[in-house]
Amino acid sequence: MRRLVRPVLGLLFVAGLAVPANAQQRAPGRAPGPLIEELRPNPVLPAALVPFVIPEEMCRNNNTPLVALKVYDALAVPVATLRLRSRRAELLDSIRMRCGKYVAIWDGTIGGGTRVPPSGVYYVNLAVDDRLSTRKVVITNP
Repeated sequence: MRRLVRPVLGLLFVAGLAVPANAQQRAPGRAPGPLIEELRPNPVLPAALVPFVIPEEMCRNNNTPLVALKVYDALAVPVATLRLRSRRAELLDSIRMRCGKYVAIWDGTIGGGTRVPPSGVYYVNLAVDDRLSTRKVVITNP
């Protein structure tokens, strides 16, 4: 029993020092970048809403940033491009958007039209001009 106590305490200590996945790393003096908020529902079953923010600082001088929102698998292969949750349901693949808060929809399909993605780790990647934001998503299927 004593042999297990030290490794378990070590793991708990290391886990306490880990930076949360959604923590924003920002260089001093640099304007905030795009942000992907927590997906709803979590875990993703069978579809998810993906709220994201393009900060006002990115739209200075009448700039309308170029936006792309995609899902990648653990091997960094793009598996889905998300759509904006609106009447037009625009595909978020290199389109110009104003700054503000938006919600995209991932209907659960991946490349080739597979309706339910295999269990595993996926990454939602928001690219706004030259700035990136990524959020890890874990999908478990019954």
